[in-house]
Amino acid sequence: MNTIKPVLWDSQVRLPDGTLMTGAPISFTENASYCRKQAERMAEQTREVWSKARYAVERMWVLCSDLQAQIEELARDDGFRRKYASNMLRWVLDSAIEAVSTDMGNIQVYDAQKASFLIRAHRGFDETFLRFFDSVPAGDAVRESAAKSAKPVIISEVANSPVFRSTTTLEVLLDAGVRSLQTTPLMGRSKAVLGMLSTYYRTVGAISKKNLRRIDYFASKAAAIIEWQNQAPAR
Repeated sequence: MNTIKPVLWDSQVRLPDGTLMTGAPISFTENASYCRKQAERMAEQTREVWSKARYAVERMWVLCSDLQAQIEELARDDGFRRKYASNMLRWVLDSAIEAVSTDMGNIQVYDAQKASFLIRAHRGFDETFLRFFDSVPAGDAVRESAAKSAKPVIISEVANSPVFRSTTTLEVLLDAGVRSLQTTPLMGRSKAVLGMLSTYYRTVGAISKKNLRRIDYFASKAAAIIEWQNQAPAR
């Protein structure tokens, strides 16, 4: 006795090859077989996509590991550390100057061998000013006061300040257009003075507490950069 396969009749049927047929009979068995093959094909495609994604993730971790190793190698190079620190100090100074609405400033770093503060970043000064202040002795009145008190030294009127009276420093400052200034010590975690952040103004007057807080914020960033550079890299 022959088994009669149930047949599904449809007015329009699209075959696997894309051909559209009208009134074509499709057995339930053939339809199930076709669906199973489609499902197997989709499963295979899913496995292929997953395999490629897993490879991409694994490759990314390898590249990240290689990049980290290169960064650590660069960080051990003294030349790179100096250059990176100098670039970052310039960025800190520019940000501080813009935050307090002036156009002159510098960051000096203390050199223990020379017992002096050396300019590492500057903005708004000519060569005469930079040559004069390129190496300021640690005993300089403003810096010595800032270092001892661990607080900013503010001079609201340069021309009448006893600190600069009858000094060459006063002449250089006035020639540069400086009428008031502040110098903030850069304090390390050990409370050692690492340098100074100074901003200079073309007008006479006190510096607001708001601007002093802003300068203090950038001074902490500069201190962290100097401390990082001074740290002996692990070999």
